[in-house]
Amino acid sequence: MLSILHPEIIPIVQDYPIGLYPIFGLGSSPKLIIKTMKEGLLAAKINNGFKIYVCPMTLGGVDTVGLISAFFDDEDEPLVIWTALFDNELTRLLLKAMDCDTLDVHCFDEHNRELLGYVSKLECPSATKDRLNGSSYCTFGLELAKSAFSQMSIWFGKRTHDDDLSAIGVEFIQTLVPEDQLFLDARPDFHLYHGSPQFSFSQLKRQEPGTFQEQDIARLLKNLFSPEQIYLNPLRITDRDEIADILVITESEVIVLQAKDSPNIERILKNPLDRKKATTRKALRKAISQVSGAIGYLRSMSPLKMVVGGETCEIDIGNRTVRALIVVKELFNDEYSVYTAPILKLWRETQISCVALDYAELQMYVTHLSNAESFFQALDRVFSHAVKTEQFPRLRIW
Repeated sequence: MLSILHPEIIPIVQDYPIGLYPIFGLGSSPKLIIKTMKEGLLAAKINNGFKIYVCPMTLGGVDTVGLISAFFDDEDEPLVIWTALFDNELTRLLLKAMDCDTLDVHCFDEHNRELLGYVSKLECPSATKDRLNGSSYCTFGLELAKSAFSQMSIWFGKRTHDDDLSAIGVEFIQTLVPEDQLFLDARPDFHLYHGSPQFSFSQLKRQEPGTFQEQDIARLLKNLFSPEQIYLNPLRITDRDEIADILVITESEVIVLQAKDSPNIERILKNPLDRKKATTRKALRKAISQVSGAIGYLRSMSPLKMVVGGETCEIDIGNRTVRALIVVKELFNDEYSVYTAPILKLWRETQISCVALDYAELQMYVTHLSNAESFFQALDRVFSHAVKTEQFPRLRIW
């Protein structure tokens, strides 16, 4: 494993957001780090590789290209990583990596766990290699990055069979990392939030996803909130039923968070798109019902009493602003009108704002927003747009 043979790479990977990162000079073979969600990594494992599309676009009047890494859980709408290319060292290293015949590909999840690793063969059509090496690359700018994302999204949605044939194929040919790893994390600093176990487990394949996902979300929230503000699996004192999957309680805010995931296994990953959309709708309806119950419990007593980690605690939430956040496995762009109606119904019934994010969006929020205040502002912006337009937006975080 790269992270064991070269532990100096760990703090570097921790600083990487989701994306592709080539490394040269670390061992005898060039390396390509893939950092993405567990679903994309499982799709790559199942398919014994993935594809990298070279997308033509124009940025600031310059004809250039971007990279779209596709992990095929679905033939038409795979999981993707968007990589805009600019005139910088990362682009130069990526171009050098794409010119290699073989690479060691090391796959990390969003919590920097090295889950997969393979010696990999790259098959790059000559026309694609010429397009990469012959393109111009402009200086980075935020608006150019936004334009790149939009152009890549549109191009990929309209890609043709010839575009599929022109993609760079990354084929896994030899395992570098055991594929059935079970991670045990006993670092005290990662288990300080209320209700946390003293240690936690994680793995790529997840038959029972609930506990894994809840702990992963608590770990994400640590980027913006102190451990003392995070309560995992708080229980009612009345019947010991769960209030919510997670409560976040700051000096001025309360977040009622309900999470829904599904098993990360091949059968679920390969479900047709219509089945996945139906699963999300069902999960969202159940989460909304649970959020409604949680709000009722919070309003039923003052101070708030709950059992967390086997101990009873009381918190006077007073005039804190209460918000609801639902986190599901995956949301679909063409389904937002379906998602909006039941969430706004909850708001009209409770006067509590509620936003639904998929897990990847939550990861993007907590990675790119600098503090809790900016997180609340982002949620407010999304919810206000939904109230005004009767449809939730998908907010881009840059």
